[in-house]
Order: sequence, then structure tokens, then C-alpha cells
Amino acid sequence: MSKWGLSYKAIEPLMPEEWNAVVDALNELNNRCPLEIHGGLAVFSGDGSTIVFRITHGLTGTPTTVSVVKAVGDLPDIDHVEVDATYIDVYFKSPPPSGTDNVKLFYIAMRF
Repeated sequence: MSKWGLSYKAIEPLMPEEWNAVVDALNELNNRCPLEIHGGLAVFSGDGSTIVFRITHGLTGTPTTVSVVKAVGDLPDIDHVEVDATYIDVYFKSPPPSGTDNVKLFYIAMRF
């Protein structure tokens, strides 16, 4: 089985140009896929004054693309997100309320 979950269904010889087309298509697909991808649920406890929450993204470099969304509905809106080689910093427009494990964020980080 290949990296893409492909397996052979039957023996079907390919002409060299057909084989080259298959290899070229798989190489193009590889170029469109992220080198790394990591995501999950980040859980924090609000204190009523903190507006920045830091998530360790787990990639070996700065993500090319990051998405962060609220996993609970009663949080303030997210203002913006900043990333570097280690962290995703999530800035809220206003501080989430005090509580234990009440700030929950889904995130995904990809590096192409």
C-alpha cells in the first residue's frame, strides 16, 4: 500500500508514458500536501483579565497556515492570532471569564 492508501487491484502493465504520468501526478500531489500538520484541543482556565492564550503547536518550524476556533460558545470573540516557530498566540477582544478549564480552542497548524 502506498502513502496515499493506493493498492493494486489487478496486474495491468503501463506504457512508459502512462507510468510517467502517474508518477508526475503523485509528485504534484506531494507538493500540495503539508510537510507537517498538528492540531487538537487546547484547554485553559480564564482569570477574567488575561486576553492572550499560548498554544504550543508542535511543528519543527513556523506554520504556514493556522486556524483557531472557539470550542465553547460563551467565549469572547477572537481578535487575532500570531504564530512563531513554537507557539500560536490567540488574542481575544476581551478577557474570557474566570473559571477552571473554561477556555477551549480547537486549532490546526500546517507547514508547507
